[in-house]
Amino acid sequence: MTPAIADHVEMTRVVAYHEVQEVLRSSGFWPSMFVRVSGPLLEGTLMTLSVEEHLKRRRTEVVMFSRAQLMDYELRTVVPALREQLEAAFDGGAAAPKVDIMHVMRDALLRVTAKVVGIDDLAGPADVDELRELAEHFGEGSSAEWAIHDREAVVAAAVAAKDRFGERFFRPAMQRRQALLAAAAEVPNDLTTLLLRNYGDWEPEKLLREVIFYVTASANTTTHLAPHVLQEVLAHFERRPEDRAKAGDLSFLQRAVSEGLRLHPTVPALLRLALEDVTLPSGRTFAAGEQLLLDLNEANRDETVFGPTAQEYDPYRPLPPRTTAYGLAFGDGAHTCLGRQVAVGAGNGSVDRDDVPAGVLTRLLQEVLRYEPAIDPADPPVFRENTATMRFARFPVVLRARPAAAAGGCPFHATSAEGAP
Repeated sequence: MTPAIADHVEMTRVVAYHEVQEVLRSSGFWPSMFVRVSGPLLEGTLMTLSVEEHLKRRRTEVVMFSRAQLMDYELRTVVPALREQLEAAFDGGAAAPKVDIMHVMRDALLRVTAKVVGIDDLAGPADVDELRELAEHFGEGSSAEWAIHDREAVVAAAVAAKDRFGERFFRPAMQRRQALLAAAAEVPNDLTTLLLRNYGDWEPEKLLREVIFYVTASANTTTHLAPHVLQEVLAHFERRPEDRAKAGDLSFLQRAVSEGLRLHPTVPALLRLALEDVTLPSGRTFAAGEQLLLDLNEANRDETVFGPTAQEYDPYRPLPPRTTAYGLAFGDGAHTCLGRQVAVGAGNGSVDRDDVPAGVLTRLLQEVLRYEPAIDPADPPVFRENTATMRFARFPVVLRARPAAAAGGCPFHATSAEGAP
């Protein structure tokens, strides 16, 4: 049992994969995690709503994730931004430069975040740095449930960052879109536009919170997942050198990413509050008002589902029917994370073409592997000490190759979002 779980001993712990899944699929429970500690930052946002309210708002926002939009996020945004960062590492003349891959990936993912939520003015490195700092505060505040010390101070800093973000990025974007909507002009397909179209009577603070929830999910959360996946894949290549030839194989990489997410979910657990007396299909009962801790680390390693090697990393893992390769890393049921499609596409290893969405994490991994990254034994990755969520503070890697194709531009330029079938 992790320290994070031990700190919640007053809750009823659920560890079996299918029971966790049954709770997540039941309308008898309310997602309580983001309001227990992080309420001042996230209360009222998508993942804090009851099932009926959640589905209504979800239908409004899911149109941001059309196939064409997903392709744009992957191929026109994240890949060029990541390549720019990796190429810049060689500008100092080093044959094998060292970079903190977390920093590099976060910058690329921030570009996707800007498109998703509707931030227009990331004009230069200073703007990206400012957004990165604010997104990091949002990430800390949203996961304050798992902070080891001073949770209230973490949330207070996140709320201050929310106000700065509102002034610096959100309000200018909102005003521009309000003007476009009033003039019946063409508007971008982003979260701010969708919220103004569908919830124009909301207070600006409520609109701002919804945008911040998406900033947290698309920039900060994914940034913390990516190095776990990279570490697992590099270790896999050490065990099975013959698989290095699959570093560009989208189908293999998609399964590799999903298996990494199964073992390293964003948070150690999800929290639910029973709204009524509930009996699960398994027969387990819960009383109204009971607080549940759904242990994702345990559920995603359930040997009855993932086999006797469930604790190990295996991108070739056989799965029971209707079981996702990433387990419950994105939740399940009505509150399944909307960002799943952005992160992993279908996530089942079925992608074998460049003109279909494979997920930004898959594209990130594919692009980074082109530079043959290696962990320096003298300077290994370092975990943070102020959280129980197993997040890295640093993840330095040595780039051992500079792909010749990099100088010629993005290899995916021929498969634009507009041209995607």
